[in-house]
Amino acid sequence: MKKREIIFGLIVGLLGILLAVGAQTFAQPCAHADGMGCTQSKNWLTVIGGAIAVCAGVSVLKPNPVTQILAAVGGLAAILTPGVFVKLCMVETMPCQMYTRPFALVIGILIGLLSLCWLVADLTAKKREAQS
Repeated sequence: MKKREIIFGLIVGLLGILLAVGAQTFAQPCAHADGMGCTQSKNWLTVIGGAIAVCAGVSVLKPNPVTQILAAVGGLAAILTPGVFVKLCMVETMPCQMYTRPFALVIGILIGLLSLCWLVADLTAKKREAQS
């Protein structure tokens, strides 16, 4: 196992954990929104973040392009969850619009890009090994 694969996996896994924990703590929607889209968005981001961390962990232990692709899809799901898959408040000053949505957008983009870079690096390394 290459050092690069471990580093990519750890970074993507830590970002997944950050997504899950951040959605429950510092980037959470307002507390009085139980049952609303804001709370559903928070819960889905937690599940998505956990799934990304698991995919990254599995892929570090046993490199597999499928888990890397799933991590990238998880990043896309994190981007689309608040506002597209789950409707948020219409008021721009609510915490779900000010904190949760931008947080999910930034972390989702980072996870998606790093997962794709990880996949490309892994596939090119396998191609080089096959040629030599």
